[in-house]
Amino acid sequence: MTTPPGVTTPPGATGSAGAAGTAARRIAAALAALAALHGASGCGRSAEQHEADALLRAIDVLRDAPSEPRAAREALLAELERQPASTPPAVSARDTCARAYRLLLDATAAEARVRALLEAPAGSAGPGALADLTDLAAADAKIKESAETMPRCAEALSELRRAARRGM
Repeated sequence: MTTPPGVTTPPGATGSAGAAGTAARRIAAALAALAALHGASGCGRSAEQHEADALLRAIDVLRDAPSEPRAAREALLAELERQPASTPPAVSARDTCARAYRLLLDATAAEARVRALLEAPAGSAGPGALADLTDLAAADAKIKESAETMPRCAEALSELRRAARRGM
């Protein structure tokens, strides 16, 4: 290490400053490597905790998604249904919430078909019109069942969050 012109150092300081700089660089490198290793291991989180995080994220995204376009929400629901779940709290959260949202989306699809049928010009209804009208009663039942299932979904999510905090 060289001393810049015009700067004076005490005798013997040049060697120790160089050694200190080298030691500091080694410590910094070791800390960076340790941080990278710690980050790569997921901060010590288990596979079940990562699974719970992914599941909670999928449910949050579905819940927060706009209701239209319905196809986008269907895709989010399909993604939730495909999420792996290996612990009882994860299975309960995934299955209960997926059921609640499946019922809701199926009901809104049936309602949309009936609404389109009612708005269609007279005589333009096809052969499936009667089936669409009977779907309205089924849609109402699905909406009621979804409304009953949503609180169980919220309870299952709370249990999954608690389990993830405890380390599964």
